[in-house]
Amino acid sequence: MDSKRDRHRLSTLPEHLLFLIISKLPFKEAVKTSSEFVNRSVSSSAKSIRDARVAFIRFMVNWVSRFSGEVIESFHLCLSKPTGFETEAKHLIEFAISKQVQNLVLDLSNLSCTASNQARPAVLFQLLECVYNQVTVESLKLFACGFDPSRIPKPSSFKSLCFGWIKLGKITTLLSSSPLLERLSILKCWSVGLITRDRLRELKFENCDFAKDYTWIDLPNIQIFKYSGSFHYFQFLRVQRRMEEAYLDFGRETDDEIGTLICDLLYDLLSARKLMVCPFIIKAIKDIDYLVHLKAPMKTRHLVIKTNLVPVEFEGIRLMINSYPELETLTFHMLPPVSVARTSHWFTADTYWNFPICHKCLKKTLKVVEVRNFTGGTYESVMLRYLFGSYRVLERVDLYLPVGTSESVKTSVRVTMRTLGDEGVASSKGLWIRLHNG
Repeated sequence: MDSKRDRHRLSTLPEHLLFLIISKLPFKEAVKTSSEFVNRSVSSSAKSIRDARVAFIRFMVNWVSRFSGEVIESFHLCLSKPTGFETEAKHLIEFAISKQVQNLVLDLSNLSCTASNQARPAVLFQLLECVYNQVTVESLKLFACGFDPSRIPKPSSFKSLCFGWIKLGKITTLLSSSPLLERLSILKCWSVGLITRDRLRELKFENCDFAKDYTWIDLPNIQIFKYSGSFHYFQFLRVQRRMEEAYLDFGRETDDEIGTLICDLLYDLLSARKLMVCPFIIKAIKDIDYLVHLKAPMKTRHLVIKTNLVPVEFEGIRLMINSYPELETLTFHMLPPVSVARTSHWFTADTYWNFPICHKCLKKTLKVVEVRNFTGGTYESVMLRYLFGSYRVLERVDLYLPVGTSESVKTSVRVTMRTLGDEGVASSKGLWIRLHNG
């Protein structure tokens, strides 16, 4: 078959048939049929950039105006800097709602400010009335648009909600209007308040500012809780006692003595089968005097510790291991090296792990140890030797190299491994050590 001849035949078809054919294609494929803006060499001039945006938005509007289907499952509108295109955006959103869309994404964020946690973009586009009044959307994602949670009618059809760069001072009102809601993500929002919803199963925060210094959370059926950003204290009024996963990443350190608050938060999450903690937590809990484990036995089966494995983290790591008597898998997620201030300790880095303290999980339950971004460093090797000497039921150690590791570094790592045990060869007690590419 002559593909060039076929393309020529298509180009001779009447325009209304061409539009009908294109309307049957996924939008990304339909875009490729236009030479108006595809492969355009856009200069840095404001006029050229605007011309390209105008061409693309015109194509979007023309494409949806000829769409012949009655229902669409998903509609994503990503339009940075919508000023000047309000009419077109309104038309596209109304089109999606008229087609009984179930999954709706409206992203009007300015890409130049999304990297800043403190950026609060000006409201350039208000959410349309038709979105508030729709009854078919089950998954809604809104980014950087004017939104009033109190205008959502009761009851809503939402099962999943995601907000970004939006003020959410009335989030409680929205949740009370959403009896079917199971998943909620709040990204870089501000004035966030009380979170309460009996049915909610998954909650995620990322770099948010809250209305108060602490936030009440009432989630009796929560299965997954994820938080990343500056330290914020959550008080769980009710929490599921059989959680699947909890993720705590307090990226920036503080001088405040908050170890007790951290321990209380971990206790609230004691039922999480998988728990990820960051260096901030490891350093904070080790400063509590005379603490050798958290205040109650934790139920976690898989503990993930993000760490640099520097001496200031050693005591916190040991305390964490000692607090999880049912631990089955222990993962060290190695972070990029950092400069470490020289401080005096009652131990040295080389000898700390030689102290004969055998935690309960090492004797009875711990079967798998993983090291992500393993480079064969001294601290990594010393930690592994400690675990090898303390375990009773350990079966497997998986070492994962960083992505893109060179062959010379791999060779060096293999040399280090010979001091731990031959790769792929079982020890006399049945332990297997394996090296994996990242």
